[in-house]
Amino acid sequence: MNRLLSYLRMADLELFITAAHLKSLGKAASFHNLNQSAASAAILRVEAAFGRSLCTHEKRQFRLTTEGAALVPKAEAWLKQFRDTIATDAPRPIRVVTTHAIARVVVPALLSVESIDLTLMRPDGAYEAVLMDEADIAIVLDNAPWEGVTSVEVGIGSFQLYSRLPKVPLVPVILPENQIEVLSLMQRWEKTHNKRLEIKARIPSWSLIADICANSQEVGFLPDFLARKAGLHPVPWQPEPSRYRILALHRPSGEAFQRRLNGFIVQCHEIFASDNFILYSGD
Repeated sequence: MNRLLSYLRMADLELFITAAHLKSLGKAASFHNLNQSAASAAILRVEAAFGRSLCTHEKRQFRLTTEGAALVPKAEAWLKQFRDTIATDAPRPIRVVTTHAIARVVVPALLSVESIDLTLMRPDGAYEAVLMDEADIAIVLDNAPWEGVTSVEVGIGSFQLYSRLPKVPLVPVILPENQIEVLSLMQRWEKTHNKRLEIKARIPSWSLIADICANSQEVGFLPDFLARKAGLHPVPWQPEPSRYRILALHRPSGEAFQRRLNGFIVQCHEIFASDNFILYSGD
Protein backbone atom coordinates (compact mmCIF):
# COMPACT_ATOMS: atom_id res chain seq x y z
CA MET A 1 0.00 0.00 0.00
CA ASN A 2 1.16 3.52 -0.75
CA ARG A 3 2.88 4.81 2.42
CA LEU A 4 1.26 8.19 1.84
CA LEU A 5 -2.16 6.64 2.59
CA SER A 6 -1.23 6.78 6.26
CA TYR A 7 -1.53 10.56 5.97
CA LEU A 8 -4.91 10.50 4.23
CA ARG A 9 -7.50 12.60 6.06
CA MET A 10 -11.03 11.27 6.28
CA ALA A 11 -12.41 14.81 5.90
CA ASP A 12 -10.44 15.23 2.65
CA LEU A 13 -11.83 11.98 1.27
CA GLU A 14 -15.38 12.99 2.23
CA LEU A 15 -14.91 16.29 0.41
CA PHE A 16 -13.69 14.46 -2.69
CA ILE A 17 -16.78 12.21 -2.63
CA THR A 18 -19.11 15.19 -2.20
CA ALA A 19 -17.49 17.04 -5.11
CA ALA A 20 -17.84 13.93 -7.25
CA HIS A 21 -21.58 13.72 -6.53
CA LEU A 22 -22.25 17.44 -6.94
CA LYS A 23 -19.86 17.77 -9.93
CA SER A 24 -18.63 21.00 -8.37
CA LEU A 25 -15.74 21.68 -6.02
CA GLY A 26 -17.23 25.06 -5.10
CA LYS A 27 -20.55 23.50 -4.00
CA ALA A 28 -18.71 20.76 -2.12
CA ALA A 29 -16.56 23.36 -0.35
CA SER A 30 -19.68 25.26 0.72
CA PHE A 31 -21.32 22.00 1.86
CA HIS A 32 -18.32 21.25 4.10
CA ASN A 33 -17.91 24.88 5.26
CA LEU A 34 -14.57 25.37 3.50
CA ASN A 35 -13.28 28.11 1.24
CA GLN A 36 -12.22 27.31 -2.33
CA SER A 37 -8.51 27.34 -1.52
CA ALA A 38 -8.85 24.88 1.38
CA ALA A 39 -11.03 22.59 -0.74
CA SER A 40 -8.50 22.60 -3.59
CA ALA A 41 -5.72 21.74 -1.15
CA ALA A 42 -7.78 18.85 0.25
CA ILE A 43 -8.31 17.39 -3.25
CA LEU A 44 -4.56 17.62 -3.93
CA ARG A 45 -3.86 15.76 -0.68
CA VAL A 46 -6.24 12.96 -1.71
CA GLU A 47 -4.53 12.67 -5.10
CA ALA A 48 -1.11 12.65 -3.42
CA ALA A 49 -2.19 9.95 -0.97
CA PHE A 50 -3.37 7.65 -3.77
CA GLY A 51 -0.51 8.63 -6.06
CA ARG A 52 -2.67 9.28 -9.10
CA SER A 53 -4.75 11.94 -10.84
CA LEU A 54 -8.36 11.63 -9.73
CA CYS A 55 -9.96 14.70 -11.31
CA THR A 56 -9.42 17.50 -13.78
CA HIS A 57 -8.44 20.78 -12.19
CA GLU A 58 -10.65 23.12 -14.18
CA LYS A 59 -11.83 26.37 -12.63
CA ARG A 60 -15.56 26.00 -13.29
CA GLN A 61 -16.10 22.25 -13.50
CA PHE A 62 -15.16 19.22 -11.41
CA ARG A 63 -14.74 16.14 -13.58
CA LEU A 64 -13.40 12.75 -12.48
CA THR A 65 -10.74 10.84 -14.32
CA THR A 66 -11.36 7.16 -15.01
CA GLU A 67 -9.38 6.28 -11.87
CA GLY A 68 -11.27 8.89 -9.85
CA ALA A 69 -14.65 7.51 -10.92
CA ALA A 70 -13.54 4.00 -9.95
CA LEU A 71 -12.36 5.23 -6.55
CA VAL A 72 -15.61 6.95 -5.46
CA PRO A 73 -17.76 3.85 -4.71
CA LYS A 74 -14.80 2.10 -3.07
CA ALA A 75 -14.10 5.13 -0.89
CA GLU A 76 -17.77 5.39 0.11
CA ALA A 77 -17.83 1.71 1.08
CA TRP A 78 -14.61 2.11 3.09
CA LEU A 79 -15.88 5.16 4.95
CA LYS A 80 -19.15 3.38 5.78
CA GLN A 81 -17.28 0.32 7.02
CA PHE A 82 -15.02 2.54 9.13
CA ARG A 83 -17.99 4.35 10.71
CA ASP A 84 -19.73 1.04 11.45
CA THR A 85 -16.56 -0.31 13.06
CA ILE A 86 -16.07 2.61 15.45
CA ALA A 87 -19.76 3.02 16.25
CA THR A 88 -20.64 2.55 19.92
CA ASP A 89 -23.14 -0.02 21.14
CA ALA A 90 -25.60 2.73 22.03
CA PRO A 91 -27.88 3.34 19.03
CA ARG A 92 -27.43 6.80 17.59
CA PRO A 93 -30.48 8.92 16.78
CA ILE A 94 -31.96 8.59 13.30
CA ARG A 95 -31.08 11.76 11.40
CA VAL A 96 -34.37 13.01 9.97
CA VAL A 97 -34.79 15.87 7.50
CA THR A 98 -38.19 17.20 6.49
CA THR A 99 -40.23 20.36 6.10
CA HIS A 100 -41.70 22.26 9.05
CA ALA A 101 -45.22 21.34 7.94
CA ILE A 102 -44.58 17.58 7.84
CA ALA A 103 -42.54 17.70 11.07
CA ARG A 104 -45.55 19.12 12.93
CA VAL A 105 -47.49 15.99 12.01
CA VAL A 106 -44.97 13.16 12.31
CA VAL A 107 -42.45 14.16 14.98
CA PRO A 108 -44.70 14.00 18.08
CA ALA A 109 -45.74 10.44 17.24
CA LEU A 110 -42.26 9.29 16.17
CA LEU A 111 -40.63 10.49 19.39
CA SER A 112 -42.53 7.80 21.28
CA VAL A 113 -40.79 5.03 19.32
CA GLU A 114 -37.41 6.38 18.15
CA SER A 115 -34.66 8.82 19.08
CA ILE A 116 -34.25 11.32 16.26
CA ASP A 117 -32.04 14.23 15.25
CA LEU A 118 -34.36 16.54 13.31
CA THR A 119 -33.36 19.13 10.72
CA LEU A 120 -35.93 21.25 8.89
CA MET A 121 -35.31 22.07 5.24
CA ARG A 122 -36.89 22.20 1.79
CA PRO A 123 -37.38 18.91 -0.13
CA ASP A 124 -34.48 19.51 -2.52
CA GLY A 125 -32.15 20.15 0.43
CA ALA A 126 -33.51 17.10 2.24
CA TYR A 127 -32.83 14.96 -0.81
CA GLU A 128 -29.27 16.26 -1.04
CA ALA A 129 -28.72 15.61 2.69
CA VAL A 130 -29.63 11.93 2.27
CA LEU A 131 -27.59 11.62 -0.90
CA MET A 132 -24.53 13.12 0.83
CA ASP A 133 -25.03 10.98 3.96
CA GLU A 134 -25.79 14.06 6.06
CA ALA A 135 -29.16 12.50 6.98
CA ASP A 136 -30.51 8.98 7.29
CA ILE A 137 -34.01 9.61 6.06
CA ALA A 138 -36.04 12.41 4.46
CA ILE A 139 -39.82 12.75 4.66
CA VAL A 140 -40.92 14.82 1.66
CA LEU A 141 -43.75 15.45 -0.76
CA ASP A 142 -43.31 13.66 -4.07
CA ASN A 143 -42.75 16.61 -6.40
CA ALA A 144 -39.36 15.81 -7.92
CA PRO A 145 -37.38 12.87 -9.36
CA TRP A 146 -35.26 11.25 -6.66
CA GLU A 147 -32.19 9.46 -8.05
CA GLY A 148 -29.57 7.53 -6.12
CA VAL A 149 -31.82 6.79 -3.13
CA THR A 150 -34.59 4.33 -2.27
CA SER A 151 -38.06 5.89 -2.04
CA VAL A 152 -40.97 4.41 -0.10
CA GLU A 153 -44.50 5.83 -0.16
CA VAL A 154 -45.71 6.58 3.39
CA GLY A 155 -48.78 8.67 2.62
CA ILE A 156 -51.05 10.12 -0.04
CA GLY A 157 -53.29 13.16 -0.05
CA SER A 158 -54.19 16.35 -1.83
CA PHE A 159 -53.59 20.10 -1.93
CA GLN A 160 -56.71 22.26 -1.63
CA LEU A 161 -57.97 25.68 -0.57
CA TYR A 162 -59.03 25.68 3.08
CA SER A 163 -60.82 27.94 5.53
CA ARG A 164 -61.96 27.87 9.15
CA LEU A 165 -65.54 28.37 7.87
CA PRO A 166 -67.11 25.40 6.01
CA LYS A 167 -69.01 27.65 3.55
CA VAL A 168 -66.87 30.73 3.16
CA PRO A 169 -67.80 32.96 0.18
CA LEU A 170 -65.50 33.39 -2.82
CA VAL A 171 -62.58 35.61 -1.73
CA PRO A 172 -58.93 36.23 -2.71
CA VAL A 173 -56.67 33.53 -1.29
CA ILE A 174 -53.32 33.12 0.46
CA LEU A 175 -50.73 31.15 -1.50
CA PRO A 176 -47.19 29.96 -0.74
CA GLU A 177 -44.33 30.31 -3.21
CA ASN A 178 -44.81 29.20 -6.82
CA GLN A 179 -44.11 25.51 -6.40
CA ILE A 180 -45.44 22.87 -8.80
CA GLU A 181 -48.66 22.32 -6.86
CA VAL A 182 -49.36 26.08 -6.68
CA LEU A 183 -48.90 26.55 -10.43
CA SER A 184 -51.17 23.55 -11.01
CA LEU A 185 -53.89 25.16 -8.85
CA MET A 186 -53.70 28.40 -10.83
CA GLN A 187 -53.99 26.55 -14.14
CA ARG A 188 -56.93 24.44 -12.95
CA TRP A 189 -58.61 27.55 -11.50
CA GLU A 190 -58.54 29.33 -14.88
CA LYS A 191 -60.04 26.26 -16.58
CA THR A 192 -62.79 25.97 -13.94
CA HIS A 193 -63.70 29.66 -13.48
CA ASN A 194 -62.48 31.10 -16.79
CA LYS A 195 -60.53 33.81 -14.97
CA ARG A 196 -57.37 34.17 -12.93
CA LEU A 197 -57.23 33.25 -9.26
CA GLU A 198 -57.23 36.36 -7.08
CA ILE A 199 -54.29 36.28 -4.66
CA LYS A 200 -54.44 38.22 -1.39
CA ALA A 201 -50.96 37.37 -0.10
CA ARG A 202 -47.87 35.24 -0.73
CA ILE A 203 -46.52 33.64 2.43
CA PRO A 204 -43.58 31.19 2.05
CA SER A 205 -44.65 28.85 4.86
CA TRP A 206 -47.35 26.17 4.81
CA SER A 207 -47.47 26.19 8.60
CA LEU A 208 -47.93 29.95 8.85
CA ILE A 209 -50.74 29.86 6.27
CA ALA A 210 -52.46 27.15 8.34
CA ASP A 211 -52.15 29.23 11.52
CA ILE A 212 -53.51 32.36 9.81
CA CYS A 213 -56.52 30.50 8.40
CA ALA A 214 -57.23 28.82 11.74
CA ASN A 215 -57.42 32.20 13.48
CA SER A 216 -59.24 34.27 10.84
CA GLN A 217 -61.66 33.99 7.92
CA GLU A 218 -58.86 33.85 5.34
CA VAL A 219 -58.61 31.10 2.72
CA GLY A 220 -55.26 29.43 2.16
CA PHE A 221 -53.78 26.72 -0.08
CA LEU A 222 -52.52 23.78 2.01
CA PRO A 223 -51.74 20.06 2.02
CA ASP A 224 -54.65 18.20 3.59
CA PHE A 225 -52.70 16.73 6.53
CA LEU A 226 -51.75 20.19 7.76
CA ALA A 227 -55.24 21.62 7.16
CA ARG A 228 -56.76 18.74 9.12
CA LYS A 229 -54.41 19.34 12.03
CA ALA A 230 -55.45 23.03 12.06
CA GLY A 231 -59.18 22.16 12.00
CA LEU A 232 -59.82 23.68 8.56
CA HIS A 233 -62.42 22.87 5.88
CA PRO A 234 -62.04 22.76 2.07
CA VAL A 235 -63.90 25.63 0.39
CA PRO A 236 -66.77 24.63 -1.94
CA TRP A 237 -65.83 26.83 -4.93
CA GLN A 238 -62.42 25.42 -5.80
CA PRO A 239 -61.39 23.14 -8.69
CA GLU A 240 -60.54 19.48 -8.23
CA PRO A 241 -57.69 18.99 -5.73
CA SER A 242 -54.20 18.05 -6.90
CA ARG A 243 -52.87 14.80 -5.50
CA TYR A 244 -49.51 14.14 -3.90
CA ARG A 245 -47.54 11.35 -2.31
CA ILE A 246 -45.35 11.61 0.77
CA LEU A 247 -42.14 9.64 0.42
CA ALA A 248 -39.42 8.47 2.77
CA LEU A 249 -36.01 8.61 1.05
CA HIS A 250 -33.00 6.67 2.27
CA ARG A 251 -29.79 5.01 1.13
CA PRO A 252 -28.84 1.37 1.76
CA SER A 253 -27.51 0.83 5.29
CA GLY A 254 -26.13 -1.95 7.46
CA GLU A 255 -28.59 -4.71 8.34
CA ALA A 256 -29.25 -3.61 11.93
CA PHE A 257 -29.70 0.07 11.09
CA GLN A 258 -31.81 -0.81 8.05
CA ARG A 259 -34.22 -2.64 10.35
CA ARG A 260 -34.55 0.56 12.40
CA LEU A 261 -35.17 2.60 9.25
CA ASN A 262 -37.80 0.07 8.10
CA GLY A 263 -39.57 0.36 11.45
CA PHE A 264 -39.39 4.14 11.21
CA ILE A 265 -40.98 4.03 7.75
CA VAL A 266 -43.78 1.77 9.00
CA GLN A 267 -44.49 4.27 11.79
CA CYS A 268 -44.67 7.15 9.28
CA HIS A 269 -47.05 5.16 7.11
CA GLU A 270 -49.32 4.45 10.07
CA ILE A 271 -49.37 8.15 11.02
CA PHE A 272 -50.55 9.27 7.59
CA ALA A 273 -52.96 6.33 7.24
CA SER A 274 -54.59 6.92 10.64
CA ASP A 275 -58.07 8.36 11.08
CA ASN A 276 -56.55 11.62 12.30
CA PHE A 277 -55.20 12.33 8.83
CA ILE A 278 -57.78 10.93 6.39
CA LEU A 279 -58.67 13.20 3.50
CA TYR A 280 -61.66 15.50 3.53
CA SER A 281 -64.24 14.41 1.02
CA GLY A 282 -65.72 17.92 0.86
CA ASP A 283 -69.20 19.14 1.76
